[in-house]
Amino acid sequence: MFRYVVAAISLLMLLSVSAGVVAMPGVLDKTSLLFRGWSVEAGLPQVSVSALAQDQQGYIWLGTQGGLARFDGHQFTVFNTANTPQIQSNLITALYYDSSNRLWIGTVNGLSYYANNKFTAVDTQQFKPGAITSFAELPDGRFFVGANQLYQWQTEQLVPVAEHARPVYQLSQQQDTLWIGSQHGFASLQQQQYRWYPAPEVDEAMQVTELAVKGNTVFLGTNKGLYRWQQGRWQALELPDGVPGSRIELMYKDSQQQVWLATLNGLYQVSAGRIIQVQQPGSTGQPFRWIESMLEDRHNNIWLGSRTHGVLRLRNALTERYSTAVGLPDPYSWAVLPWQRHLMVGTSQGMALLRDGEFQPLLANQQLASPYVYSMLHHENDLWVGTRAGLSLLNADTLAWQKNFVQTAHLLITTMIAEQQQIWVGSNGGLYVVQDGDLSQFGITPPLNELSIRALLADSHGRLWVGTESGLYLRSADKFEPVLDMPLANKFISVIVEFPDGNLLIGSFDQGFVLGKPGNWQHFTQQNGLPGNGVMHAALANDKLIISNFEGFYRLDYPALKQGEISKLYMLVDDRHPEAATDSHRCCNGAGSNKGVVHQGRIWFPTLDGVVALRLDRLNSTAPVPVPVIESLTVANKQVIGDAALLAPEQRDWHFRFSAPYYHQASSIDTRYQLEGYEQSWINAGSRREAFYTNLPPGSYRFNVQVKVAGDYRWSDAATMDIQLQPYWHETITARLLLTGLLLALFWLVYRLRLASLAHAREELSRQVTERTHELYQANQKLQQMSMQDALTELHNRHYLDVNIDAMLARAQRSEQPLAWILLDLDYFKRINDEYGHQLGDNVLQHFAGILQQHSRSNDHLIRWGGEEFLLVLEQSSEVQHYIERLQQLVHNYPWPQQMGVPVSVTCSIGATIQPPGWDWQYALYLADAALYKIKNSGRADYMLLQPGPDAPANIAAGDKRAELDELLARKWLIASTGKQLAAV
Repeated sequence: MFRYVVAAISLLMLLSVSAGVVAMPGVLDKTSLLFRGWSVEAGLPQVSVSALAQDQQGYIWLGTQGGLARFDGHQFTVFNTANTPQIQSNLITALYYDSSNRLWIGTVNGLSYYANNKFTAVDTQQFKPGAITSFAELPDGRFFVGANQLYQWQTEQLVPVAEHARPVYQLSQQQDTLWIGSQHGFASLQQQQYRWYPAPEVDEAMQVTELAVKGNTVFLGTNKGLYRWQQGRWQALELPDGVPGSRIELMYKDSQQQVWLATLNGLYQVSAGRIIQVQQPGSTGQPFRWIESMLEDRHNNIWLGSRTHGVLRLRNALTERYSTAVGLPDPYSWAVLPWQRHLMVGTSQGMALLRDGEFQPLLANQQLASPYVYSMLHHENDLWVGTRAGLSLLNADTLAWQKNFVQTAHLLITTMIAEQQQIWVGSNGGLYVVQDGDLSQFGITPPLNELSIRALLADSHGRLWVGTESGLYLRSADKFEPVLDMPLANKFISVIVEFPDGNLLIGSFDQGFVLGKPGNWQHFTQQNGLPGNGVMHAALANDKLIISNFEGFYRLDYPALKQGEISKLYMLVDDRHPEAATDSHRCCNGAGSNKGVVHQGRIWFPTLDGVVALRLDRLNSTAPVPVPVIESLTVANKQVIGDAALLAPEQRDWHFRFSAPYYHQASSIDTRYQLEGYEQSWINAGSRREAFYTNLPPGSYRFNVQVKVAGDYRWSDAATMDIQLQPYWHETITARLLLTGLLLALFWLVYRLRLASLAHAREELSRQVTERTHELYQANQKLQQMSMQDALTELHNRHYLDVNIDAMLARAQRSEQPLAWILLDLDYFKRINDEYGHQLGDNVLQHFAGILQQHSRSNDHLIRWGGEEFLLVLEQSSEVQHYIERLQQLVHNYPWPQQMGVPVSVTCSIGATIQPPGWDWQYALYLADAALYKIKNSGRADYMLLQPGPDAPANIAAGDKRAELDELLARKWLIASTGKQLAAV
C-alpha cells in the first residue's frame, strides 16, 4: 500500500508545480505565513492606502485619500487638513523617510515634511509642481522629488532639475544612480550625467509609473504592462495568468533584492529571471487586491497597501502550520505520532501521513472503528488506533487495517501505552488491557473500570500511573490506589510524563502541574507566573520544558524550575488575545495522549486547523522586544515633546503619553513606568499607555517607561524624559538661607539684650526667652502645616498622606478597623472651567471642600488629591456606604446656582475601597481609583464601594495585582456596591 501513498504524494507535488502559483516565496514562507489587516473600522481614515513608510522610532506612516495616519500597532493617529494645516491636501500620494529623520509627505496639491515632532509645509507657489509622485535619496545626500518635473531639495527649498523638465511618475535609487519613470520613457541621472531612454515608437503613450532596478536590468511598470530594459533594449514581459497589457500598480524591491509587482488583481515576484505569481494574501473568498503600496519594516514584515481594502501586514511566524492546504483531509487534528521518518496525524476524517510537506490519507481509514482518531500507539509491528467509537489495529509496517475491537464501540479511546507485552488502553469508560490479542478489564478494580482515563505512564521503576478526570492512581502490588498526598489529588489529570533525570511532570486540565517525585512535589500554577493552568502536553528539549494548552504553548527554563523558580517563561504561540484569529498559528487541541511529539528536529502539536510545528533550532528564538516611545508630556493644556523639559513652578500637574510601535499582537503589550525622584518602584500599567501626576514638589525628575509582550519575560530598555520643576521663590535654597539668617540675627539681638539688662531684669529676660522660644516653635509648626496643606481648599495635600500613612496604618491595626479609601471626582469639572472660567472653578472646589469639612469627623483625613479629585481616608469604616451616599446627597442638594451666581450644577463620582486585611494600602488606593474609573465610564454621579469578598485571599501576590477589577470581582475577591444596586459578583 505504501506505493499508493508515494504515488499520490508525487501527483500532488506535480500538480502544485504545474500551477505556477507560490505562497509568498522568498521573504515569506507559506507554512509560516500569518497576516493581519486594518481598515476604517480600526481607525484608518480611508480605505485607500497609497503610500507607506516607517520612521526611526518604528511608527508606520500611511498615506490615504483621507489624510495621513501614524500607526503604532495599537491605534491610528490621523493628521489631515482639519487638524494639521501644514498638510497640503488629504489626498496623500507619496511618503519617504530620509536619512535626516524627516518624513516627506507628497499630496496632490504640494509637499510637506515632518521632523522634530513638527509638520512644515514647503512653499511651492513659485513652481506649482502639482501632485507629488515620488521621492528618492542618493548616498551623497542629494534628495529628489518627482512631480510635474524633477526637483532637487537644496538649501531648504525645491530647485528644478533642468535636465528633466518632463513629468515624473516614479523615482528609484540604485547606488549613486537615480532612475526616473516618465512619459514616453525613462531616464537616469548619475552624478551630473543625464540620459534619456525613449519608449518604443509603438508605445508613445506609455507612462512609466513604476521602476525597480536589479543588477543590470531595469524593470519598468507602465500603464501598458510590464517591460524589462536590458542591454539597451526594451522587452515586453507577460504575467502568469494575467491580462496582457495590464497596468502595473506597484513595483517594490525588498531587503533581499527581490522585486515584487502588482496589478489590479494579481501579485507577482521576479525570481531567477522568471515572473512567479504569488498566492493572493487575505482571507478565503476575499483576497487582498489592488495593491498599490508596499513596505518591508525593520522586523522584515511585509506591509501591503490597497486601493480598496486598507492595509495588510504579512509576517513569518516562528512556527509552521500544515493543514488542508497541503492535503490534510480535515482541519480538526487530535493526535500526532512519528511513523518512520514521517508524521502520522489523527483527524476527524481518519489518519493522514505527512511526508515532504504533503499529506496523504490512509486507505485504512475506511475500515477504522470511527473516522475520529483521538490516540495512536506504535508498538513493535502493531499500530493501535483509538477513535471516538472504539479501538482499531493496523499493521505498523504496511499501514493495512487488521481488526476492530467491537466491545469498545461505545467508548472514546483517549490514551494508550505499552508495558512489556501488554497494551493498556484508557477510555472515557474505564481502563482496559490487551494481552495476547484479547482486550478485557481483568484485574482492574473499581473505580478505574468506569472512570474516564486521560493519561497513562509506565515509568522506569516499573510503576504504572493512571491519570483520570477524577484524580491520579498508581499501581502497587497489582492493585491501583489513588494518590492523595500530592497537590493535584482528585483533580482532572491530563498529562503524565517522566524525564531522563527521573522527575515526573503531572499536569492537570485546569489546576497547573506538579514536578518532582512521590513525596517531593513542587506545584506550579498561574499564581506562580504560568500563563494558564491547563496542560495538554509536556516535553523536554535540552534544558527547556515545553508545555502546551488551549491558548498556545510556551517554554520554561527547566533547571530553574527544578529549584522551584519559573524563569525565562516565553510564549512561543500565544492565543490569549483577539488578534490570534489570523495572526497566530492557533494551538493546541485535545486532552489525552499524542497531543505533542518531538520528531525530525521539530516539536509537533495537533490543532483545530491541522498541525503546528516548531523547529527545535528555533526553540530559543525570541521576537524583537518592543521599543517604548514617550510621545508627550501635557502640562497646563500644553504639550512638551522631547527628552527633557524645564517647567515653571506652577506646572505641577503632569500627563504623560507613551507608546510602543509593535505590530504583532499589539494588544498584548504590558507597560510599566516610574517617576524617579518621586517613586521608588515601577508602576505596572497593564495595557494603559498614559500616566498622571498631580501637585508634584519642585525638583529633578526622570520619567522612565518600559514595555514587554505579555508572553515574554524580557522588559525593554527604558525610554526616558528628564524634567526639572522649578520652585517658587519661597521654596528656594536662597530663601531658606535668608530665613535662617534672619532667625540667627534675631537670636543674636535677643542675646545682646539679655546681656545688657541682665543685672537689672534677669526675670524679665527669662520671660522674653520663653516667649521667643515659643514663637519659634509655632513658626516651625506653621511651616510644617503649610507643607501639608493645599493652598486653595485648605485641605491636606499628598505630602500629608506620605507623612501620616504609617501612623494611620498603625492605628487601624490596633483598633482592628480597616481603613476606607474614598476617591471623589467632580463630574464635568472641565466644562465648568471652560464655560465660567478658572476663578469660578476654584470657588466650586472651595465650596466642595467646605462640604467635606462640615460633614466629616475629626479623625477623617481630607486630602485634595489633585485637580478636581479628592481623597478621604476614614479610620472607622463601619458605615462607609451610608457616609458616601450622604456625601453625594449633600453635594447634589447644595445650592450651587445661588452660591456661584451662575446656573451651574455639581455632582461627583466616587470610587471607594475598604482595605482588605493583609492587602497593602497602595493597592487599596489603586482599587478605589479603578472603581472611580468604572463609575466615570458608566454615567458618573454615582459611586462604587469595594469590600472584601468571601474568597478574598489573606495576602495578594504581585502577579494578581495585574488583574483587572472585573477579574477580581469575578473571583469574588471583592464585592462591589453602587448607588443603584448591591451585588456580589
